[in-house]
Amino acid sequence: SSHFGGSGSGGPRLHGVCAEQPKHGRMDEKYQRIKVLGKGSFGKAYLVKNAEANEFCVVKQMETSMMGKKEREEAVKEAIMLKRMDHRNIVRFQEVFMTRKGRLCIVMDYADGGDVHMEIKRRNGLFLSEEVILEWFVQTNFALKHVHDRKVLHRDLKTQNIFLMATGQVKLGDFGIARVLDATKDYAKTMVGTPYYLSPEIIEDRPYNFKSDIWSLGVVLYEMTTLKHPFDADSLVVLASKIVRDQYPPPDASYSRDLVALLGSMLSKDAKARPSVRDVLSLPFLWDAMTGANTKYNLEQDLSDFAPKAPLAPAPGGAAEDAPEDA
Repeated sequence: SSHFGGSGSGGPRLHGVCAEQPKHGRMDEKYQRIKVLGKGSFGKAYLVKNAEANEFCVVKQMETSMMGKKEREEAVKEAIMLKRMDHRNIVRFQEVFMTRKGRLCIVMDYADGGDVHMEIKRRNGLFLSEEVILEWFVQTNFALKHVHDRKVLHRDLKTQNIFLMATGQVKLGDFGIARVLDATKDYAKTMVGTPYYLSPEIIEDRPYNFKSDIWSLGVVLYEMTTLKHPFDADSLVVLASKIVRDQYPPPDASYSRDLVALLGSMLSKDAKARPSVRDVLSLPFLWDAMTGANTKYNLEQDLSDFAPKAPLAPAPGGAAEDAPEDA
């Protein structure tokens, strides 16, 4: 039997966090534990079944007993804020609660189609079509725009956190977990696995910012096109040095110049030279993928800001007729 919660009101009382307090109580009546999905510095993630709604969900359990009172309040505040992120391309937080033993639990949607990382491994070296890459990429950007527009940083963008639904719809998940735990000060040190997605500024101990998320998304885009990390090494020290100094091997020549140029700008060592999410979504070559995904998955994304501007005058030499080939 699974015990997700303590009984009754025995859990820690978090005063003054915000109007919306996390619930306490016996969660095992509602959620049946199926299996452990993963373990990390944060705690454990379980696949559970919600008996009431007859659906699968994921529960992330985070240890907060080691935290001070202020840190714990911050963690809860963060989790409740993330629960308010409501977007078709974001894994939904269904509820946030505290167990009697001081574990913060976040219940979220379960993605039934795996994730981009699994899909890349399954390819066995066979490249993805640019069409598929762009469909996944623009949906991830829609999600990141929603997050950035709310002045929140994702901080943990990677192919394992870009989930696929069986339909092909993409959902961005797992953000804020590092922030929920206020682990940002020791971010690189507490990371599980090898930090392929860390930006040069983080390695050099400068502050994380919106452009650091863009770097990580550039690494994701590179992986989708090459099925490899842009920078790889056997040790953390060598990897860090490569990220800060080296150039990545160029993607296969079968991909469009526009895509290769976009990669170059997102993986610029200078954060200021990287585009914002809005800049990315304003690129004309992404327009078809954006409108396509929006319609196909009924995303209800407002694209009016990003519609390509009509050129003032036709370019000489019939360039207008050539445009669709690059699109």
